[in-house]
Amino acid sequence: MERSAISLRAELSDTLKLAAPIVLSQVGHMSMGIVDTIVAGHISTVALGGLALSVNCFWTFTSICNGCLLALDTYFSQAVGAKDERALERYFGQSFWSCAIVAVVSTICVLSGMAAYLLLAHPSGVRDAFGIYMRNVIWCLPSLFVFFILQRYWQARKRVLPFTLMIFAANIVNLLACLALGLGYWAFPRLGVQGLALATVISRYAMLVAGLLFTWRQLRPTRIEIPALDWAVQKQFFRLGLPAASHTALEIGAFTIATFVVGALGAVPLAAHHISLMMAAFTFMFPLGFSYAAAVRVGTFVGAGQREHARLAGWLCIGVSVSVMSFFALGYICFPRVLLGFFTQDTAVIDIGAKILILVAIFQIADGTQVSTTGALRGLGNTRAAMIANLIGHYPIGLALGLALCFGLGFGVVGLWTGLAAGLISVGALLMRAWRNATRDLSALESVVQAQPAVPTLR
Repeated sequence: MERSAISLRAELSDTLKLAAPIVLSQVGHMSMGIVDTIVAGHISTVALGGLALSVNCFWTFTSICNGCLLALDTYFSQAVGAKDERALERYFGQSFWSCAIVAVVSTICVLSGMAAYLLLAHPSGVRDAFGIYMRNVIWCLPSLFVFFILQRYWQARKRVLPFTLMIFAANIVNLLACLALGLGYWAFPRLGVQGLALATVISRYAMLVAGLLFTWRQLRPTRIEIPALDWAVQKQFFRLGLPAASHTALEIGAFTIATFVVGALGAVPLAAHHISLMMAAFTFMFPLGFSYAAAVRVGTFVGAGQREHARLAGWLCIGVSVSVMSFFALGYICFPRVLLGFFTQDTAVIDIGAKILILVAIFQIADGTQVSTTGALRGLGNTRAAMIANLIGHYPIGLALGLALCFGLGFGVVGLWTGLAAGLISVGALLMRAWRNATRDLSALESVVQAQPAVPTLR
């Protein structure tokens, strides 16, 4: 018993040390968008509308494509756990080819989305702002994916804090660049929306340069050698990565559909929906950090053959995530009007928002459960369960119920959020069942390791 208690305390300490910088990194990434939004509001309402549309288009496609690279969590962490430096080196080298493939696909998707909107939308200032922002921000795509790979690699090696500091430094660069190029501070030309896009490009490449310098100093390579493209390894990556990308697409798609549906209900419900979604997105950063930590911790122990420790690490991350989100849920239940008052003074919006936040409390707990369980399963090499759970939970359950309550029974936006909450509860329950089944018999974890495709031998 004492030995188990000591193990639990040690694992909790190690998990928090890993997860805390990751959480801060996620908050840092989100802060850049908040700064852009605030500055756009000072430029003009048209600029703010154009930014909202373009950011939604750009980050939807890039987030889905980033999902393809989440398989690196599994392979990097399991190689580290097995102390297999040759495998880790090979995976790291091949990850840059994966990055190139994903960057090309993402560019095609972003350009197609931009062209479709510009073709279908009526001429307006918002449409012009959308085009200007998209044509400039697209140049940062390579930096996003390369930095993502570097961050996953060092995250598997438990070196998270340096990248957290890079992200926060990039936030400062982004703020200064937005003020200078967006609003014309310090005698710079006032470029408006174009300036905001350029600020994003500058800050993202600053992050990339810092990440590359850190990697160079740590690895100290004697020469730069580009590895040949190995399709066997790429198939391993994308076999796990494509279900993860599908999971991201299914989740984002559900909320995108919900937003367009609420837009048809009028300005007040849309405002309440948007504020509630912003609050939910902010608190989501916390369990997301623990999800990434779960993938690393579980994958490391699986690679090391420590099956019992892998199970403990996964359950601990899930438990901590639920505890943290329960705290946020309590705040939503106790202080809904106070929280909404920070965003608006419109009593009609606050009245609707207060009802939504009761559902957001349930939404947050379910979200904490499903995202942390997704990370733990990814550490085992299982990305398919999250894809299936999101397909079942969000669409035939969540959206179907939400639309029926919204329009069929006349509950409006509150009915739609009831469906979204029910969908997420379903996703969380399905993933918890998948995790429990995977770890109930410890031999299952051994079969996961044995089932992993072998790394092609270096000759």
